[in-house]
Amino acid sequence: MTKILLIDDGATQLHDIGPSLERDGHQVFLAQDGPAALKIAWQESPQLVILNLLLPTMDGYETCRRLRELGIPFILVTSPIHDEHGVIRALEMGADDYLRYPLETPILIAKIRTLMRRNKRQVANGPVIYNDGNLLVDLESRKVQVGDDLIKLTPTEFRLLSILLRKAGRVVTHEELIKEIWGTDKNDSLGSLKLYIHYLRQKIEETPKKPHYLLAEWGVGYRFREIRNEMMTSA
Repeated sequence: MTKILLIDDGATQLHDIGPSLERDGHQVFLAQDGPAALKIAWQESPQLVILNLLLPTMDGYETCRRLRELGIPFILVTSPIHDEHGVIRALEMGADDYLRYPLETPILIAKIRTLMRRNKRQVANGPVIYNDGNLLVDLESRKVQVGDDLIKLTPTEFRLLSILLRKAGRVVTHEELIKEIWGTDKNDSLGSLKLYIHYLRQKIEETPKKPHYLLAEWGVGYRFREIRNEMMTSA
């Protein structure tokens, strides 16, 4: 079941498509503005956000940017048919695709299915489950456990961990990680990357200052430790 977050102030038809998405087998969350959406995104880690660019309080572009910083896998924006500049701006700020009003529900559902197939292919690029007896990471169910304790990761923390785990044993450069997580290659994201590595180590490492799993290659990037075959399984 795909978790989908709809962000709309109720003034457009986007607000009314929730039942159609639920009938298609998705779990739908609703938010009427940017701040409420960010709170739900942090709590529920949706796989997809559908966002009306014309929002009150915090505009759709800023909301899109902040959702991408949270590590939401896919963002689909909706826009009035005449607003070509707005669509381009949203795509530059991290949106994956767009639809224009009036929305056609069958086309929207087809786009969602396409994005979710892309997500499954990405998950298939590496181990689905890692388990070394201490750390358990299930990429499909988004479950992380250390010993007997379930660990709550933010969307960005989980995305960072999953990227490194899929490429375990090899160095992933700062530039690669920044581009995959935030959709940009700007150097000003390096500080955010280091901060999220710090957060992850605090949650999964027994001794964060002497990490066992998340290893730094100074000045280059990070890598997840080497994995023996018996530590990982695929679906």
